[in-house]
Amino acid sequence: MSATMLDKIEERYRVRTQRSAELYREACRVIPAGLTHDSRTTLPYPIYAARGAGPRKWDVDGNEYVDYFGGHGALLLGHSHPAVVAAVREQAALGTHWGSAHELEVRWAE
Repeated sequence: MSATMLDKIEERYRVRTQRSAELYREACRVIPAGLTHDSRTTLPYPIYAARGAGPRKWDVDGNEYVDYFGGHGALLLGHSHPAVVAAVREQAALGTHWGSAHELEVRWAE
């Protein structure tokens, strides 16, 4: 791919992701390298996600993406799957981090 073509792709990216660029500049002031995980390293800066639904996510600039990361494999059902949301709500009402053994860990292991 020619340098001119790459420049055009980057220019289009920068035009479409101005809020992400702002957030990255802010992050660089308070987070080492501006990122909390090296897998988010992209040039010239990462997109900043705002929400996800099913296999898609949207950035803070309103751009829609197919989420090929899928929570690094953890989101087999996609973002905001109704059954997962219901289970999280139910568990959150009971507690979020007990730091103790509990019945559910036995059930998960079974």
